[in-house]
Amino acid sequence: MSSRRIAPLLGMLLCATALASGASAEGPSLSDRPAPHAHAAIIGGTTVHSGSFPSLAYVIDIQGSYAYQCSGTVVAPSLILTAGHCAENTKTGVRFKPSGYRIVTGAVDPLAPGATVSRVIGVIVYPHFARKLDQGDAALLVLAHPVATPPIALATFSEMKRLKAGLPATMAGWGLTSFAQRLPTETLQSADTVVQGRKWCAANAPPFSAKGEICGISPPSYTTGVCSGDSGGPLLAQLPGGGAPIQIGVAVHVYGQCSTRRPSVFVKVSAIAAWIHTWIAAYRSSPVSPTPEPAPSPPPTPTSPVPLS
Repeated sequence: MSSRRIAPLLGMLLCATALASGASAEGPSLSDRPAPHAHAAIIGGTTVHSGSFPSLAYVIDIQGSYAYQCSGTVVAPSLILTAGHCAENTKTGVRFKPSGYRIVTGAVDPLAPGATVSRVIGVIVYPHFARKLDQGDAALLVLAHPVATPPIALATFSEMKRLKAGLPATMAGWGLTSFAQRLPTETLQSADTVVQGRKWCAANAPPFSAKGEICGISPPSYTTGVCSGDSGGPLLAQLPGGGAPIQIGVAVHVYGQCSTRRPSVFVKVSAIAAWIHTWIAAYRSSPVSPTPEPAPSPPPTPTSPVPLS
């Protein structure tokens, strides 16, 4: 995304959070990812009404003269789930400083009255993030203070086994609505897609990990997908039999110039669920300290991705 795209929004957020003014804005560089990927926003979507998708989080990270925009979800009062490439330099593996982040929750428009703007005091990247392959691309951001936003329901291993190819699903995020877009997307967007089978994804979304990823595309219209600006946003689906939608994926990459005729790829939430829940438990037992930027404590025991069939 260009600096013109989010500069006005960034400036208003900076004023709202008493940050130093003068920062320009720039989106994640496409060169940071192996070809043919582009960092993953919603194309072909519609504007979300207030109160919809209440667990969504707008993520902005200010790094010197630049600012990077992503999306995420509230998984616990003090934890935001997002993409790993929204939390570190994928070339060097160096994590971004917590002090650069501002997280907006409780609103489909980050500038709406009543939105909660939070600081970040910890950045936790998924330990099995394979940067060259863009697999395991997930991270948690630790908020300085808990928020009242309801945590999203995360798919379990058993629930994922009930979700089959052809399942309708929903993507949501604040990013570009077309690759050529230059003005900001000020309100959360959502769009429908269809989950595809492992073999199809492996053939059409290489390099693809069947154990750790899922992919989606929307035939026969092929008009929806993800693009630059909402990496870390959720893929949501409803279990057979009904009930509230659950998060089954985290948006991580697309192909070409965000082509909707190529699949959008997501980290499979069930593959990282054990890691997420370890940190949720850790912060439940040890409330977040208001002291700026403490290093987060490690989990009590090492964890690995949940093995998937």
